[in-house]
Amino acid sequence: MNSSNVLSIKLKFLYIFVCAAIACFMPFLTFHFQQKGFSYTQIGIALAVYSIVGVIVQPIWGFITDKYLNKRISLIITMLLSSLTIYIFIFAKGFYFILISMILVLIFQSSVMPLSDAYTYEIIGQHKQIQYGKIRLMGSIGYGVTALCIGQAVKVIGINSAFILFSIVMLLGAAMAFSIKFKGKNIQEKINASDIANLIKDKKLLIFYIMVIIVNISLGCNNTYITILIQKTGGDVSKLGLLWFVMAISETPILFFGNRLLKKFNDLNLFILAIIFFALRYFLDSISPSYIFVIAVQIMHALTFPLFLLAALNYLNRKTNPKMKTTATTVYFASSGIGAFVGNIVGGMLLEHITVFTLFKIISIFSVLCLALGVKLKKINLFEDYTLMANSKENNTSKLYDVKEAIIE
Repeated sequence: MNSSNVLSIKLKFLYIFVCAAIACFMPFLTFHFQQKGFSYTQIGIALAVYSIVGVIVQPIWGFITDKYLNKRISLIITMLLSSLTIYIFIFAKGFYFILISMILVLIFQSSVMPLSDAYTYEIIGQHKQIQYGKIRLMGSIGYGVTALCIGQAVKVIGINSAFILFSIVMLLGAAMAFSIKFKGKNIQEKINASDIANLIKDKKLLIFYIMVIIVNISLGCNNTYITILIQKTGGDVSKLGLLWFVMAISETPILFFGNRLLKKFNDLNLFILAIIFFALRYFLDSISPSYIFVIAVQIMHALTFPLFLLAALNYLNRKTNPKMKTTATTVYFASSGIGAFVGNIVGGMLLEHITVFTLFKIISIFSVLCLALGVKLKKINLFEDYTLMANSKENNTSKLYDVKEAIIE
């Protein structure tokens, strides 16, 4: 078995563990906070804190990784410390202590996925036959199966069973990351704060990140308050596991054929298409007559999040230089966190005054508004590509002219 195949297998197992750990934690936080007696506003605040920690911490980990460490070491450190700090969260009591303990976990856990993505793309850079979509597909399977099983376990044993399994799976993931002996290319240039500023000053990347924020305002509301929607349409905690299972498994065809889709339709086209389907999905959620309908609608997850993720990461990989790839990726995840922060806190406050069905109508409309920026970004990139082609053609013509003159002489 050649080195690329070995790396591909190990990366698939890494994503299974990373996504399985997330499935033990994120989908059941709203239910956990309800069990603790939090109000809708408190749940919104707690999950807004969940998002904002990522906004702050992810770029810091990206900067540290690019400047001082490497992706593999940073990934191992964050996974190990995530598996340990979760026990503080398990035993925390009271609103403020729970928030503090959650922040401690998230200082490490929130950067695990962006570091995994950045490390995987670094490996793909030297092993072109490895496809990100097929690697990420295994993560979706790990997430879906784990969420389904944990939903039943939480109903029978209790919520702490999910958090203990989170710790175990994170340790397994760290061990798998340790076993990957890939060494990336040594980039002699070191980044500084001005490089990060220049990243944001790039007009097309700035628009891209703003779109990511807007989409994640709606996505943050969906991921947090779909628990409430399931309850209001007759479901219980075990149905949450089924819901997240359906969402995760629905990703697999898109992720499997992701590379072909990117080549055929272009990352920006897929990015915009995903936003259209986000809007339609949330609208259908808003008119759900039963939890069965809600779960059925989540099959549309296949046409939203995986398309959005594949297109976004591919776009960043194309548009950023090698020394900034980790930072660009972590800024993407931080932008997602900003959106989720706004969505969580505003969604919680709105739910004190409106129904969850109205909330989903609002986020559907909000997703539609993002399309205008998508069209703007598309135009900028088309103009840029046209300019590059024109310059390239002009240079080639100039070279041919020089050769012709040399022959004549």
